[in-house]
Amino acid sequence: MNLSFDFISRIRGDRQTVGIDIGHYSIKLVRVFHHHTGKIRVTAVDIEVLPENTIEDGEIKNMDNLREALNKILARQIDDRDALDFVVGINSASGVLIDKLTVKVAKSSNESDIIIKTAESRPPFDDKDNILEFQVYDRKDGEVKVNLVAAKSVILDSWAELYKDVDVQLTAIDVDVFALANVYMAFVEPETKKDTVALFNIGEKYSSLVFLMDGGFHSTRALTAVSVESVIAVLMRHLGLDSAQCHELFEKGESFQVEGFSEADIESVFHLAYEEILGAFEFGLRYFSNSESDEKPSKVLLSGGGASLPGLVDYIKERTGYETEYLNPFDKVPVDINVVNEGDLSKALSNIYAPALGYAMRKF
Repeated sequence: MNLSFDFISRIRGDRQTVGIDIGHYSIKLVRVFHHHTGKIRVTAVDIEVLPENTIEDGEIKNMDNLREALNKILARQIDDRDALDFVVGINSASGVLIDKLTVKVAKSSNESDIIIKTAESRPPFDDKDNILEFQVYDRKDGEVKVNLVAAKSVILDSWAELYKDVDVQLTAIDVDVFALANVYMAFVEPETKKDTVALFNIGEKYSSLVFLMDGGFHSTRALTAVSVESVIAVLMRHLGLDSAQCHELFEKGESFQVEGFSEADIESVFHLAYEEILGAFEFGLRYFSNSESDEKPSKVLLSGGGASLPGLVDYIKERTGYETEYLNPFDKVPVDINVVNEGDLSKALSNIYAPALGYAMRKF
């Protein structure tokens, strides 16, 4: 990194943000250059697979393995850790509470104090071990509407300790579902920006539905019963594949053949696994529709490792009738040619990087 250029760039208002997303299967890193004019460009993309059982149920179980893997990916992509902003994320299904809150605030009152005190008076946000944050998304007629987030302090402390150990000064800790919303909202066409959209994020061990409405984040629903892992379990049971074989084939983002099985047999096994995913998806949609007077999304976008599952987009589209696509986070954001050559990132890998890109898109 040219330090003199970096110094001049920072005076002009140019910044670089590194987004890091640590899941159960891998670490994803995306670095974004923020030009002072507001334009952005992806300058680094990388992934590091984690040893098994490094993270379980969103908790760090083997700090040494995780620290080593994180140092590897940082060494490959970051020359000067002090010169960059770092935004990292936590999984919304791992001890994070997200809800909406509406409070009455008089003109002479302290808005922040009222919001926090109101939140702390309501379970489960009244837990003294929680750290609370909020974002105001509407003010009207003396009412303030906020998105409220709470996380266990012990969880945040464990992640903060990890980054301190690898000499990374964190600028912010975000939540994966907000990062996905950021990615979508940053590049959606103006005429469809206020459409109701469902982002179906299928992770290694958990899934979530993120609902966007009226041009912003609306709500999220954790779907802990279905995941990439639940699909792999079905494939292992019926086709005899191991987890590594499944991941290798998923990353190609295409259908594949398995020796000893007909194409019809393989399709039947996949549909068996997808039936569980569909059931969880429809449950999440009913939750949203019931809370919003039967409102339904105009589009469903798949992200996460599950976007690599062969034929899942078409399966959901055919079974539900919803327009269903990949999120494809790199479709509209400029990427340095030396980072990702045309065709180098499959739809599968592109969607795995979505949360890390969402973190890296934040400028400070």
